[in-house]
Amino acid sequence: MKMEESKDILTGLDRYEEFLRKLELEIQKMDDYRIAIIYTDIKYFKYINDTLGYQRGDMLLKEFTSQVTEGNIHMLCAARVFSDNIVMASRLENDISNEQFREFIHQHNLKMEERFREKYLAARLKFCTGISFISKEDRRLDPATAVSNANLARKAAKEQKDDCCVLFDSKMVEGIKKEIEITSSLTKAIENGELKVYYQPKMETESFRINGAEALIRWQKPDGSFIYPDEFIPLIERSGQIIELDYFVYQEVFKFIAGRMKEHKTIVPISVNVSRAHLNKMEILSYVRSLFEKYRILPNLIEFELTESIYIENTEKALELIKGLHEMGTKVSMDDFGSGYSSLNLLSRLPIDIIKLDKVFLQDEETENILKENDKIIISCIIDMARKLRITSLCEGVETPEQSDYLSQIGCELQQGYYFSKPIPRNDFEMFMDQNSRARELVLA
Repeated sequence: MKMEESKDILTGLDRYEEFLRKLELEIQKMDDYRIAIIYTDIKYFKYINDTLGYQRGDMLLKEFTSQVTEGNIHMLCAARVFSDNIVMASRLENDISNEQFREFIHQHNLKMEERFREKYLAARLKFCTGISFISKEDRRLDPATAVSNANLARKAAKEQKDDCCVLFDSKMVEGIKKEIEITSSLTKAIENGELKVYYQPKMETESFRINGAEALIRWQKPDGSFIYPDEFIPLIERSGQIIELDYFVYQEVFKFIAGRMKEHKTIVPISVNVSRAHLNKMEILSYVRSLFEKYRILPNLIEFELTESIYIENTEKALELIKGLHEMGTKVSMDDFGSGYSSLNLLSRLPIDIIKLDKVFLQDEETENILKENDKIIISCIIDMARKLRITSLCEGVETPEQSDYLSQIGCELQQGYYFSKPIPRNDFEMFMDQNSRARELVLA
């Protein structure tokens, strides 16, 4: 291979194939030391490209590459795998522990983050790093496997909120096996009726009558046990199957509402979640339109929930989606408001109908769900701001009468949580509506 063909044009680093060749040679030469594999990327790099432009993004990537490699002690070789993914191999003396090396890389990342955030005006910029190690006992280890191990650790680091530098653990391989098992069985699970839609009521603060409900997915295996959403939703999001799952939920909700309308029974608006994957293709609008044409339900009986992070990460696409949904006559809400990346000016830019305050404001294990004064101030200010912007406010995670009373005092219009009802199966939800004599009856066409 010619020299120029073995180098990445943008960064000047080795191409990945050349890196693997060099790493294999280094593994064979290894004696009384270890080799550390460091796999790093820039979290939210796509967001930076979209907001700053690709030319600026390339400049950041080249500088990032230079800083990462220069700060690597005893570097043996380095490569750009793809996009912003950089992998390096470093010689590591045995008197340095794995944790000491991890802490060194972590501190180097923190210093880089501070410099880059200021220079590129990117407050959310973060570096995520995974590290695996090769000892002389591992000489038969395939270099690609060593890199894969470091990459697994990097993916784990991306899930961390604070410490974005993670050491590889063999349990991560078991996690991948579980991920493959779950993602490969999703379609069959839908066909077998294992996926079910549950409903959690939303209550009016003033009257305590039911105002709506949120549709939530549950996976019950044939033996009766459950795979909980926290276990399978992140995996299905990564595999891209989340769109298939969302469409299944939409279909079930439309069918449910249409059935209630046909029987002239009380029905309330049902909200469904919109995953970030929809913003990449925007096929969701045509799919939802086809459901309205098929089931002939009233548009005001469907609400679409987008998480706050989706609005932040791709505001323009979110605006396009909201506009399309509003044109069909549906409402749109911002879910998990205040969960991590709150940008209050979004409320003035985005034509949303409802904000759902994240349950983090109400949940506090130390105080047994007793609201702290600081949380009260934040909740009150958000609700007051929403009222002035003519946006409906809903607070999630209500578990005690004291929480509910406080939300009533400050004018929060809707409440949702275990204090009223946990998510329940369709039949139980129908009973909940039928037994609630004060439930709002909508005029059915």
